[in-house]
Amino acid sequence: MPAPPMRWTSLVDDDDGELGDVLRDIERDVPPFLAELTAKHRRHVTASFPEHSWVVAEDDLPVAAVRALPLRWDGSVDDAPAGGAGEAVGRTAGGGADTLAVLDITVAYGARGRGVGAAVLAGLDARRQAGGLARTLVLLRPHAKAAYPLIPFARYLSFTTPSEEPFDPWVRAAWRAGYAPVLGVERSLNASADLPSWQRWLDVAVPGSGPYLVEGAIKPAIIELELGEGRYREPHLWMGSGEEVVRGRDGWVASLGRAGVVAGDRAHREVKRSR
Repeated sequence: MPAPPMRWTSLVDDDDGELGDVLRDIERDVPPFLAELTAKHRRHVTASFPEHSWVVAEDDLPVAAVRALPLRWDGSVDDAPAGGAGEAVGRTAGGGADTLAVLDITVAYGARGRGVGAAVLAGLDARRQAGGLARTLVLLRPHAKAAYPLIPFARYLSFTTPSEEPFDPWVRAAWRAGYAPVLGVERSLNASADLPSWQRWLDVAVPGSGPYLVEGAIKPAIIELELGEGRYREPHLWMGSGEEVVRGRDGWVASLGRAGVVAGDRAHREVKRSR
């Protein structure tokens, strides 16, 4: 049975004024630390670009939230927002936007695991065309990396499945939808919070300064008791439609290299044990 068609409604087209609450409810299902660290940023994007904040529904059931904005980008690696979401927000002034920059796609908890995210990715170009924009950029957070927080970001992205597709499911969905890597952003999310907040998110005692693993984080947070705060810097990957997509592991790794994401030589060395 084919999936029901998806209906996209922006916040400016919300006749009842209720979609803002629906959008926030969907986003409440992300890891608590991430939701709180990015709350101010998400509020700003919603207030400034409500026409590019959508709730996506199937049969009137909200299944995803999308936050985006228009910006000017010439399509090159050098001109992509190297500061991630923060830089994208800062580059919206001045007019002349030609690109739909999608900062976040959140699939509702009950709708995960059945292709909703892939369908949303496939529907972005229609939104871009409706807005008269020439290109689409999507800022991807490799969610499954939370299970591998100690593996370097570039090395994790270089992993592939036996079918030679990107290992991370969300990145793989974008790859299948025709998106190719544009630029890796090492510090796309750069946030800090006070010590009580980190203790609440960690749910363990914090006996000293150092790196700590937070549930849902894709890399360790750095806690500094001396400063009474903790820092979290999260890398993301810009992917764009209309780029050449060369299938297979070699094509994927080469495309990452063009985006500045290079895993490096991390071949395992032989470990000699002495008895």
